[in-house]
Amino acid sequence: MIIQRPRGTRDFLPEEMQRRGQAKGAMQDVLRRWGYREVATPTFEHLDLFTLKSGPSVIEEIYSFKDKSGRDLALRPELTAPVMRMYVSELQNSPKPQRLWYFGNCFRYERPQKGRYREFWQMGAEIIGGARPDSEAEAVALAEDMLKSVGISGDIHIGYLGLIRSILGRIDAEHRSSVMRMIDKKEREALTALLEDIDCSHLGLLELIDGKGGNALQLAAQIAEDLKSKEPLDCFRSSPSGEISSQVEKCQPAVPSGRHSAREGRAVEAELNLIEFEETVDLLKAYGVDFTIDFEIVRGLEYYSGTVFEIYAQGLGAQRQICGGGTYELASLFGGKETSSTGFGLGFDRIMEIAKMGGICRAPLYLAFTPDVKNEAAGIARNLRKSFPVIMDVMGRSLSAQIKAAAGSGADYVAIVGREEIECGKIILRDMGGGEQESLSLAEIEERLKAHFQPLP
Repeated sequence: MIIQRPRGTRDFLPEEMQRRGQAKGAMQDVLRRWGYREVATPTFEHLDLFTLKSGPSVIEEIYSFKDKSGRDLALRPELTAPVMRMYVSELQNSPKPQRLWYFGNCFRYERPQKGRYREFWQMGAEIIGGARPDSEAEAVALAEDMLKSVGISGDIHIGYLGLIRSILGRIDAEHRSSVMRMIDKKEREALTALLEDIDCSHLGLLELIDGKGGNALQLAAQIAEDLKSKEPLDCFRSSPSGEISSQVEKCQPAVPSGRHSAREGRAVEAELNLIEFEETVDLLKAYGVDFTIDFEIVRGLEYYSGTVFEIYAQGLGAQRQICGGGTYELASLFGGKETSSTGFGLGFDRIMEIAKMGGICRAPLYLAFTPDVKNEAAGIARNLRKSFPVIMDVMGRSLSAQIKAAAGSGADYVAIVGREEIECGKIILRDMGGGEQESLSLAEIEERLKAHFQPLP
């Protein structure tokens, strides 16, 4: 019986793993230049970690199970929540901001298709404890820089959730989640019909999510001003006679009182205020980032609170999003002090479908030897491997068979060692491309290889 791999998973053969390693290494170098430090979290966590604040689509796809002690656990469907859980547990009292990055596999039970797998890899970064505009601009610019390091020029769209959340505050809780889902899934017809049905179509939500490009920010500012001036009953001005009381119940949020009311009032005012988002926009221009303002970018809404962004790439068909992120507050949800954070996750698997990596880097040198000098050859290989990849035969093949295997391995050079070479301190170095060969010392071979290959760090 042949056991197949589970549906929605993949095997990665050596050459693909080398490509993936090159891409990860290139993006890792960018993260280091920006001052980020690597962290790692468990592959499985307590189920509550992912159900407290994740959207319905994520919760439905979680791989959850009970362990032998009856605890509810889950394979991680994403990496932001685990990193924030780790921050609250281990780093909360450390100096801020904390710049962290991570790479790991995640799991979601979804329908496998091109660009979507049940086991997939994310690479991402978080800025925990930084000022919003500064952190938001840095996150977008960093993501762009990482993608450029693997030859990808993405289409960046940024939005702002504060204003949308303020509009949603005027819609009853019963319909709010439906509105959020329709925006996220871009179900425009259904959203229009629902807003008309609950008599909230005049709040400016449709106009806002239609706002894209150069005039989007001015449009948002006007909608914010209009929303500030609306009295609570304004949203029922078109209601038929006799239906006002029911509409009030649907559309008007509970009005807090006293100190709580003042605090909530300031929060609403802050949400309506687009000054922070404008700062982010200006900083992105200073970074030289090319982007489109797009208020339809909402990232599911449950997770994020400020600026949000997504990056799309050509060559991936329908699954063209390769990055998503934004500002969020999760620390208090996990028992910590609330801390504004900004982060993003890169879809590493989708990136690998279009990444422009260099050719596969094979070992530059194949060391062939006669059986009587195997031990000496191992010592030579050990010295050369301090700077270069070296392949040695482990099949017990003859010298001629090793040289033939060297040609098939893709090695650029073959070093040939026999008793004579050992005694005179010279090694035959053959160029597998041109066929030329010469006798060189070990030091001379190292210099020759340095002229053609980048030594290992």
